[in-house]
Amino acid sequence: MAESWGTAFPSDYRDFLAVYGAGTIDDHLLIATASPDLGETTLGDLTSVASRVTASEDDDRPYPVWPEPGGLICWGATVDAAALHWDTSDADPDRWPVIVRSREGDFTRHDRGFAEFVVRMLGPSAERPLESPTLYGAPNSRFLSATEQRRLKSEGTDPWEYLEELYEANEADDYDADDGPLIMWHPDGTKEVIPGGTPDGG
Repeated sequence: MAESWGTAFPSDYRDFLAVYGAGTIDDHLLIATASPDLGETTLGDLTSVASRVTASEDDDRPYPVWPEPGGLICWGATVDAAALHWDTSDADPDRWPVIVRSREGDFTRHDRGFAEFVVRMLGPSAERPLESPTLYGAPNSRFLSATEQRRLKSEGTDPWEYLEELYEANEADDYDADDGPLIMWHPDGTKEVIPGGTPDGG
C-alpha cells in the first residue's frame, strides 16, 4: 500500500481496511481501498477525479492534489457528490485532517481523522460534519464491503433493500436516530455489531 503511493496512510484507515475492506455505508458513503488489484474503487480512482475537477477550476484553489507535495488524497465520496480527502501536508499521516469538497466546489477542513469523521457521520444529524439525509446513522446504518455487495447481487438480492424500510419508518416519524450500535458486514458474510456513541468535542 505505502510502496505504490510513496507514503504511509493513517493507522485508523489501515486498520479499517484490514478488518472490513473497502465498501459503502447505506449506499451513501463510499470508502475506497488503496490497493489497485482488488477490483474495487480505489484512492487512485477518486484522486484522479479530484485532480481533473480542480484542474478545470481557478488557479486560486485552496489545496493542491496528490502527487503535488502536501496534495489531497481522496479516500471517499458521498452519493450527493461530496468528495472526502486527506490533507497530506503533515509528515505524520495520523495527523492528516479531512478536507471535504462539496458538489458546489467549496472546501471545508475538519480537524479530525478518518475514523472520527466516519463515526460522527453516523451520529445525531445535528452533529454530523455533513448533511446526509440518506445516511440513517446508528443504530440502523450498515456497512457492506464491496465483496459482500457483489455476493448479494449475484444471488439476486438487493444489498440495500433494508433502506426502503428505514425510509418508510423515517417518514412515519418512527425512526430514532439516537446513538447506538453500528452493524458491520464482513467480506465473508459474517455480521459484527460495533457499539455506537459519538466522541466528545466538536
